[in-house]
Amino acid sequence: MGKFKSLLESYLANRYQRVQIQNSTLNTKFVSGWTKVNHGYPQGSVLGPLLFLLYVNDFPNAVTHKATPILFADDTSIIISRPNTHLLQNDLTIIFGQITKWFQENSLSRNLCKTHLIQFSSKNHNYLDIPIVHRNGSIPKINEIKFLGLHINNTLSWTTHIDKILPKLSPACYAMRSVKSYLSQQMLKVIYYSYFLSVMSYGITFWCHSAGGMRVFRLQKG
Repeated sequence: MGKFKSLLESYLANRYQRVQIQNSTLNTKFVSGWTKVNHGYPQGSVLGPLLFLLYVNDFPNAVTHKATPILFADDTSIIISRPNTHLLQNDLTIIFGQITKWFQENSLSRNLCKTHLIQFSSKNHNYLDIPIVHRNGSIPKINEIKFLGLHINNTLSWTTHIDKILPKLSPACYAMRSVKSYLSQQMLKVIYYSYFLSVMSYGITFWCHSAGGMRVFRLQKG
């Protein structure tokens, strides 16, 4: 264990970086001075994902106000449900404050441009405008979001997801029809699996039984 700690320390400590700008038009190069890296680890390294997971492992413990944190790699979601608007807004503000505190204690900064609030409700209920403000920042509200490759809207219908994947499937169908007379059946299957089935089957367990999902299957048969 001591040897591993020593190797890890040598991997992370005493690293330096600099910025280099190449101007191909003038055939000149500008290089900054070396600066010691006091935080983080080399981007693109093999150990990078593992070290990141270890670093954020205690993040769910920071959210203590009856919320459900979901972590997948570097994608984090906080799910909260309340019976009325007042409690929802109050608890969202508290949770946002807890998250901000954890970021500060771990020398991290939150990016509000990549932080969004989506309010799920049924089609029979009006969307409520709930401003979530903490200090000088607020979370922008959205009606749809892409979550792990699936497009989810605020009514939890699959219309948005299907509308997003149809433009990807139509060109694949056109390409297969165009080259059908020139390629073997084996090569056509390669194109089908690569450009059509891979798109259609992703997350199909969730959306295939929706009413709009039948459009995709009709497109496949056509």
